[in-house]
Amino acid sequence: MGRTIDQDVHAAFVEFKAKGKQARRPHQDDKCMSVQCIYCQQIRAKNTSRQKQHLLECPGLQHHPNAPRPQSSASDGIGAPNGFSTPSISHTSNAPMSNGMASTSTPVQGLTNGSSMPPQGVTTTPAQRQTPKPNKTPKDTPGSHLPAPPLDDVHAAFVEFRAKEEDKCLSVQCIYCNQVRAKNTSRQRQHLLECTTYQNVMKESIPANNLLHRFDEGDIARSLALPAPSLELDFRMSIKVNPKIGVGPVLFGQRDWISIVGGQWAGRWGKGIVIPGGQDKQLTVKDLAAHSDASYLLQTNDDPPAYITARHKGWRTGPKEVLERLNDPTVADTVPANQYKFRMQVELETGDERYAFLNTCHWTASGSRRIGEIIYDAYRVG
Repeated sequence: MGRTIDQDVHAAFVEFKAKGKQARRPHQDDKCMSVQCIYCQQIRAKNTSRQKQHLLECPGLQHHPNAPRPQSSASDGIGAPNGFSTPSISHTSNAPMSNGMASTSTPVQGLTNGSSMPPQGVTTTPAQRQTPKPNKTPKDTPGSHLPAPPLDDVHAAFVEFRAKEEDKCLSVQCIYCNQVRAKNTSRQRQHLLECTTYQNVMKESIPANNLLHRFDEGDIARSLALPAPSLELDFRMSIKVNPKIGVGPVLFGQRDWISIVGGQWAGRWGKGIVIPGGQDKQLTVKDLAAHSDASYLLQTNDDPPAYITARHKGWRTGPKEVLERLNDPTVADTVPANQYKFRMQVELETGDERYAFLNTCHWTASGSRRIGEIIYDAYRVG
């Protein structure tokens, strides 16, 4: 009768218990068994499923073409592309192994298949670990484009427990798919990268997937996690203007010409003035909402000064009665800015090397319209 798969697995490993300095507490035996592969001398905790998986990938087996090789099966969970098998309960029996070595013995360095075993009673030292460096955790989940979970998320995704009170080795259970495994942070993170339930939860946490409409399942835009932009107050602008001049009705509304006579600005990266000569082409539509499209020139307080062209475009909107008051010179300055919305996009451009960084920045602004002045705060988009 031929040997079973588990017999082939057990025959390929030598069992031992670490003692002394190798134990968790000096001078006490470790209750967790260790095993050493006789083909490549790698040492690992005893676990039949993982030993079987190791043999399927063992680099030392290529030098032993006639050695038995266990085959993975659907029942043992080995080799699944996106799942992990439940850890087996550790064997504590001291019965001799099929290779003739007692379970309390220690593996011999350089042990190969078919070599003689050390005499009983001879104390030997486990071979030096030759485990290859593990592959780095991928930054993104293959096929999902979701980022690798941070350490805090890894710990939060698993519940720790001990299978038996006397066990020193902790086990963990995934809260998303309930799979159980030995505690190992790197492998827990890898599990999350392949856990279908976790991936689906992460997809649903993407803001774009919580809109009224979303992309089709399987589309890269459905699972691509994108960084949210940030806003940081960068500078305040005060633009002095002349009274508006009515150009007249045009295709979309009333066109007005507003000339800029000066002003000042100050912020995180500089301070200066607004040079007279700019202009704002304002368009007012039927509901009194007004579109501002202004271009002007800034001068810094440096010696020599730098010159920066500025342009802002945006809409002033709100309740019609509020906008009517804004157009009344006698009460316009008494209208609080929080009763209407004046939002703009701001662009700056310069050829001065000292301020060249401004050329690739983008700002969104919140403003206030007063008689003879436009004031806005510009927030840099990060």
